[in-house]
Amino acid sequence: MKQALISLLIVVGLFITLNGRPLPALVAIGQRAPDFMLADLGGKTHTLKDYLGKTVVVTFISARCPISNAYKDRIRAVADEYSKRDVAFIGVNSNADESLEEMRAYAAKNKLDFTILKDKGNVVADAYGAERTPKVYVIDGDGVMRYQGRIDNSQNPSMVKRNDLREALNEMLAGKPVSVAETRALGCMIKRVQDAKAAPAKVPAKTMAAQAEPKVGTLKPADFDKFKDSARGKVLVLNFWATWCGPCVAEFPELVALDAKYRDKGMKLVGITADDPEDVQPKVIPFIKKQKVKFDIVLQDTEDPQEMFDKINKDWPGVLPATFVYDKQGNLAYSRFGIIDRDQLVAEIEKVLK
Repeated sequence: MKQALISLLIVVGLFITLNGRPLPALVAIGQRAPDFMLADLGGKTHTLKDYLGKTVVVTFISARCPISNAYKDRIRAVADEYSKRDVAFIGVNSNADESLEEMRAYAAKNKLDFTILKDKGNVVADAYGAERTPKVYVIDGDGVMRYQGRIDNSQNPSMVKRNDLREALNEMLAGKPVSVAETRALGCMIKRVQDAKAAPAKVPAKTMAAQAEPKVGTLKPADFDKFKDSARGKVLVLNFWATWCGPCVAEFPELVALDAKYRDKGMKLVGITADDPEDVQPKVIPFIKKQKVKFDIVLQDTEDPQEMFDKINKDWPGVLPATFVYDKQGNLAYSRFGIIDRDQLVAEIEKVLK
């Protein structure tokens, strides 16, 4: 039944919007991976069929995304190690704002010697349901999807406790089923052609008085229920963001304005940052100080972001920004994956404030 439901979602698409458009549907584990025909950085054409008989790792990467860049050395190391075991590595760049020339320079600078393909028009990203970088897909020798998701549990190498990609490859090469076949990857959203042309919304210049010295608290996934219960009697709005997330930064002034309008009307807004702890002082605090933030900012305190995803909403695909509205009884009333639609968010807030 579960497999049938997943297949149905793939056929009809997911009715969740990302920047006003549908999120790409995921390819289910156990289904045949979509074939493709793309040129590499040297102009040679590749198809997935060319690799039948081999285990293939397809990794969506970016030259500009800080999270993708945090993984570039690990991607190169895994590719170097497993290529000796007859595993083919393919990097795919689908960002509309990153040119072929930029990717050539990026690959050369970082000594990425595996095949990298340019996905013009984000056709392959759409076919695979790839919405962020980095994200990996592991395909067996018959062309069947066996793993999709993150490379490991933390962009900070010192905090890695589970190497999901390596685990999946080791199990497949040993002839075993992949024990954890799907995980959620945290990263930058792929800038598709329809997004690249969209101009950022203009935000009113008027902001609130600055906080003298902003403070950033912490929130562990295990403490989330207690944290949520502490806001009972108010409408709680949670916005998950990061300084490295372009859409998060773009929408932030709107959140500041919403807080100014509704904080005295029964709404509590909390920003939960996915930045690394070492970036709080040099990046997060200067940012919220510049934005003149008066609502609470807390750091997502976990070595494994998926723990927080599962705690908040199991349907959350890991996209940032993400916004959740809870009613006065603590029930989830609204969620948005991707940059906010201000009018819709205001309507949802006012609905539960009544």
